[in-house]
Amino acid sequence: MSEVLERILGLSEETQTIEFKRLGGKKVVGKVVETITAMANTDGGMVVLGIDDPEKTDKKGLDRVFGIEENLENYDEIIKELKNIIPPIIGLSEPETIIIENGKKVVLIKIQKALHSFHSVNGNVFIRLHKGNKKLSPQEIVELNYAKGFKRADDELVDVSFDLLNTEYFETWKKELKLPNDDIAELLYQKGLARKNKNKILLPTRAAILLFTKYPTNLMDTKCAIRVYKYKGVIEQFKGLPNLVGEPKTIDGPIIKVISDTHEYVLSLLESGIQMHSGFVTKYRIPERAVREVITNAVLHRDYHLKRDIEIRIFEDRLDILSPGLFPGNITAKNIGKVRSNEYRNDAIVKNLREFPQAPNLDRNEGVRAMRQQMDENNLFPPIFFTYPIFFDSVMVVLLNEIRTDEWEIVKEYLEDNNYINNKKAREITHTQQSHSMSRLFRRWVDNGLVLKIESNNLKNTKYKLLNKDDL
Repeated sequence: MSEVLERILGLSEETQTIEFKRLGGKKVVGKVVETITAMANTDGGMVVLGIDDPEKTDKKGLDRVFGIEENLENYDEIIKELKNIIPPIIGLSEPETIIIENGKKVVLIKIQKALHSFHSVNGNVFIRLHKGNKKLSPQEIVELNYAKGFKRADDELVDVSFDLLNTEYFETWKKELKLPNDDIAELLYQKGLARKNKNKILLPTRAAILLFTKYPTNLMDTKCAIRVYKYKGVIEQFKGLPNLVGEPKTIDGPIIKVISDTHEYVLSLLESGIQMHSGFVTKYRIPERAVREVITNAVLHRDYHLKRDIEIRIFEDRLDILSPGLFPGNITAKNIGKVRSNEYRNDAIVKNLREFPQAPNLDRNEGVRAMRQQMDENNLFPPIFFTYPIFFDSVMVVLLNEIRTDEWEIVKEYLEDNNYINNKKAREITHTQQSHSMSRLFRRWVDNGLVLKIESNNLKNTKYKLLNKDDL
């Protein structure tokens, strides 16, 4: 058995990026093409043809392999129907074939994440859920076009007087670039921060408003501030007395000031700590560089079409940053910080903010790598990323205020080479004696979003896997 097939058969469930399909069922052609489209519109993935879904069969290993020979007409029809996907998905024309020892063939269709627009089939647009697909409504298509970065809000025109952009922030930027003392409208037009509308009237872009005006939230039909909340405990309470510490703070202004003010304010809250129920005051170990990077990334890469502020929530055990917008371009929760982004949602903002003196961004995709490095050097857990389908149109980054344990390091290393681990194996490799002690650690890791629990009717068969690790 090939290593690839062995790993495929070792998967115990379908996921957002993996689907198994036998070809003998009814309506299988339409379902496969729909799934391929949905995966492309989400984060990419793989459809495995000729192997039964592990959750729908009692068969194990090679007994799950039926091969595409089960219905070659359906396979040919699938390949034919792929041509009806609009626009075409690159790389689908040559699926990979694995020939099993008994002569059966398994076909792997690998799907890349869509970079510039949604793909549709028969006039419908689908996205992938954790398992299964969802057909988007017209309104959802509009909203997700912005959330995924297919349509850029920062490039849209805003009917605002250029006088409101002539601020000290504009002067600082202009001086740093050594630009001439020309009319502000003409300068912004030359720099791509202003354009003429259909009536030939020159207007600033949303990026210009965000970069230079003092009160951008008040000038646009959107929200672009940051709201900071501090809580007692580890959850947000909605019943009874609120568990907020003090009043929430709203931070608004031009982007460079928002980043600086938020960084300073959040650090002051972290330094003061929170009095816990036990009477002790929480000491935050989260490094300053990680805080600065996560705030900068949230401001630069959020969706400025969505009418929601960035939310920063400080709990006893962590820092949560919820930012409107999904990962743009080729970035996913699985590869962020490991590959360079090939697309910016807010290209004009990123390019022009870096021209300020002491700019918060180097524009070298260094942010997530720096966060990981800083958390690691302080013996803390790495940054955790939650996004779709947990959040339909947002990304949440979690920085845990918790020292890594030796048990975690051992389990994590094992899971980097293996898909799953159970309680027994974890006890074996960590030399933990009691089952309930290991279960308590797993519950903590699941609650923190470090691992996912794969439920089973038999508790002994319960497995765990890393949250943002590729299935294959």
